[in-house]
Amino acid sequence: MTIRAGIIGTGGIARAHAEGYRKNGVEITALMDAYPQAAESFNQSIGGKARIFPDYRSLLDSGLVDLVSICTPPAFHEEPAVLALQRNIHVLLEKPMAQSVQAARNIEAASQASPALLTIGFRHRCLPAVQKLRSLIQEGAIGQLVFFQNIFCGPAFDMKDKWFSKKAIAGGGTMMDTSVHSVDLFRFLAGEVSEQKAVAATHLEGIDVEDASIMTVKAENGCLGALTAAWVAGDGQAFIDITGTGGRVRYDYYNAGQVKLRKLGEKEWQTFEVQPSDGFAEEIAIFLKAIAGQGDLLCTAYDGRRAIEIIQANY
Repeated sequence: MTIRAGIIGTGGIARAHAEGYRKNGVEITALMDAYPQAAESFNQSIGGKARIFPDYRSLLDSGLVDLVSICTPPAFHEEPAVLALQRNIHVLLEKPMAQSVQAARNIEAASQASPALLTIGFRHRCLPAVQKLRSLIQEGAIGQLVFFQNIFCGPAFDMKDKWFSKKAIAGGGTMMDTSVHSVDLFRFLAGEVSEQKAVAATHLEGIDVEDASIMTVKAENGCLGALTAAWVAGDGQAFIDITGTGGRVRYDYYNAGQVKLRKLGEKEWQTFEVQPSDGFAEEIAIFLKAIAGQGDLLCTAYDGRRAIEIIQANY
């Protein structure tokens, strides 16, 4: 059976969802955006076959979709996600899950009450490189975990003119936008968070959120993490670097085809070739298998809610 997908919110991230659906043979049948012209332009860019709806309610009530991607800003996640789940429509909800802990809990409750599945767009979990890191850790290649370092930063000064820098819409700044991925990666690779703290700063004028931040987290198993993010860094960095009692693993997003391992006492790095990817196609493939009853969700409502709880505790 061909799965029919709708997309609510046709901004930049929706294009990655559309490409992921295309690669998985999913037909996009319905679109909705707060700006109808944006939806029409998006529709033309993907072949012009989808029906455009004036609001998310009419889209979800149309009978045209089995699955919906919600790609709106975080403040506008709760209502369409809850309604879709009440309509027994599967939901791929972009990160962060919501702008507040309470909204995340409301979405989670709706998912628990529905036979439809909900997954959160933590696509980094699905990257072949991250999967390789996880397998190396689980097989004990670097021993007991000690330090987890992750940084996502670069020059994104135009954020001051976008919704990402508006607290009422985004729920926060770099921690909600960028470090939400970092928190999820820490939980996925190192373990559940038991403590969190943060320092943050604002350099851009006229915004009410942080544009640079460092979160420190501690896992229940004792691993310590430093999660760094910035929109105002003049040089881009993106890597995961994990040290254990028996060695170290590293993945640099700017060298996306390699994961490196160096064991205790060794001078040279071992290199593992991995398939470069943005993770969207893999994320959708995993979700489709779960919908078909052929596998488990890789990312659940609980994972989405925990990330919001950890970040909002810092605020």
